[in-house]
Amino acid sequence: MSMSQDDHPASTASPAPIGSAERSGAGARAVAVDSWQAIKKSFAFALAANDYETAWLDRLRKSASRVRELTKQDADVALYMMLQSAMNDTENYSASHGMFCAVVADLCVAYFEWPDAEAAAVQNAALTMNMGMLLLQNSMAQQTGPPSSAQKLRIEEHPAKSVELLKSAGVDEALWLETVRRHHRPIDEGESCDPLTPPQRLAQLLQRIDVFTAKLSKRKTRPGATATIAARDACLDTSGLPDATGATMLRILGLYPPGSFVRLVSGEIGVVVRRGEKAHTPIVACVRRGDGATISQPMVRDTSNRLRAVQRSLSADEAKIRLDHGRVLGARG
Repeated sequence: MSMSQDDHPASTASPAPIGSAERSGAGARAVAVDSWQAIKKSFAFALAANDYETAWLDRLRKSASRVRELTKQDADVALYMMLQSAMNDTENYSASHGMFCAVVADLCVAYFEWPDAEAAAVQNAALTMNMGMLLLQNSMAQQTGPPSSAQKLRIEEHPAKSVELLKSAGVDEALWLETVRRHHRPIDEGESCDPLTPPQRLAQLLQRIDVFTAKLSKRKTRPGATATIAARDACLDTSGLPDATGATMLRILGLYPPGSFVRLVSGEIGVVVRRGEKAHTPIVACVRRGDGATISQPMVRDTSNRLRAVQRSLSADEAKIRLDHGRVLGARG
């Protein structure tokens, strides 16, 4: 039986990933996986320290720079690693969530072509917005019941607490601090928002990203939502249409972002490894056949082919697949 053009195993060459033509092959993918796992651990360590002196801020800035560097090297790998972590892991939730938000924010501000100062401010805010409830957020990801009244109060107060901690650590960038303060409510009561000020605009974007990534994230009480449900809740208004920010996020991330599980019309199940030319046509590494059998060597499918189109997105619990990230990402060529 002959293979169609879009049916090729991991060993077959495919186009170089967006933004990193020089980093091809399974070996490079394994290095990328290790790099993301390393920065996830080092950032969690940096964020958890409570000795807010100069060294703390230096460590944080180094982590932020590394996240930005890895995202620039290969945005699809960045999204894949962050989404897979969000769907499968609740350890150090607060740090992982902040990194996920920072990656998405980086991609959005690059698309908007915002000034460097604004790009740095929104990424730094994404990484530090939940400092004021770091331990609480980590424990709530593990707890089996709803938030208590005391926990709800701490959640309400955490933006101001985060700003207080950042100031004690020596942060004096007003746009960073204001974006953190506003990340739950971008517009203060009675405040003009026509046009949006830079802090309002950055906080509005961060709020939307925060909702989107939180929906995708696993909790002890529930699996992460599918990508389509997260997009519906974060990107669409009450009429079911995306506003300007939502439309931009969908354009940048796609309907099925890298790292999300999908079922194809062929019955195969796979994981998205690269965004496609259109929001609904990602490149997928299939790891399970339509009859349920495991595919030992991931097969790359171009879902712009109607015979391989995405039927629907799946949660991690629905997919029930344990992935070797280096091997899956190596399938891209």
